[in-house]
Amino acid sequence: MTKEVDSRTAIVAWGAWGVKNNAHFTYTEGSQRMADIGHPGTLPVTADCSAWVTLCYNWAGADDPNGQSYNHTGYTGTLLAHGFHIPLAQVQPGDVVVYGGGTGVHAVLVYDTTNKSDPLCVSMGQQGDPHFVHDSVLRGLGAPTYLRFHTGTTNTIHYPTK
Repeated sequence: MTKEVDSRTAIVAWGAWGVKNNAHFTYTEGSQRMADIGHPGTLPVTADCSAWVTLCYNWAGADDPNGQSYNHTGYTGTLLAHGFHIPLAQVQPGDVVVYGGGTGVHAVLVYDTTNKSDPLCVSMGQQGDPHFVHDSVLRGLGAPTYLRFHTGTTNTIHYPTK
């Protein structure tokens, strides 16, 4: 029997890698936004907010948080539909926040929860991103929904190398 391991640390490491390499990112909501699935750490990267969250999970070796088997079709709405809703007090690094009603308007990856009431997140919301931003700054986009996904995997866990 293969033992399952948690990919959460690798997911967060990919988020930080994106911040470090943001000069090589292009923001788009177009058809190329998930083209980098299966290509961990390859620059340049083309993504929007939900694609970036998806890429961090994919590159780490975790299951698709959209529940779409990494078929390049997820968005904030599929994150909302497939994530386990948790209260702010339970948020951990590697969790996801979606802002706004309906199918959501923006998704970020939780990076650090030292400040439990205002986690530090990685956001890919415009050209020049991803960057670090506190949850409280993004709440103007709409009410936050805190999400947890299955991060245990029997796949090989991948970490950024540069």
